[in-house]
Amino acid sequence: MIPLCVPEICGNELKYIKDCMDTNWVSYLGAYVDRFEKDFADYLGVKYAVAVVNGTAAIHTALCVLDIKAGDEVIVPVLTFIASVNPVIYCGATPVFVDVEPDTGNIDSAKIEDKISEKTKAILPVHLYGHPAQMQPVLDLADKYNLLVIEDACESLGSKYKGK
Repeated sequence: MIPLCVPEICGNELKYIKDCMDTNWVSYLGAYVDRFEKDFADYLGVKYAVAVVNGTAAIHTALCVLDIKAGDEVIVPVLTFIASVNPVIYCGATPVFVDVEPDTGNIDSAKIEDKISEKTKAILPVHLYGHPAQMQPVLDLADKYNLLVIEDACESLGSKYKGK
């Protein structure tokens, strides 16, 4: 069992934590962050990965980079951690909630199209509990309506959808 709220420190972790403290590299800089970003990018099979403090910061950064702003709408699932929705509000945009599939808790792609309006700029599916959302229908709708897709995979790292 992996405890939800009790730190699980084992192996070399204590040594690495002590090294960070001893060298004063307890921040967004340093060898461990660089190493994590490189290893994570390799794991994902992508050229780059950028570490941020948490998933909220990651989504907020993505929304800002994609110029989501006041007056825009972003489609989100009704079942998610509030951290998936708050960044939409931070940008001044409006979250538009779509029901979820009863078996996975992921956004129901069959119900997205009814929520798309002229203000819709993006779809933000959340992959819950290790279950990837049905992305192909989401991507098809994004192509059809020229929408952006921002995936929140914080709870499903390592999961695969159609072999990817």
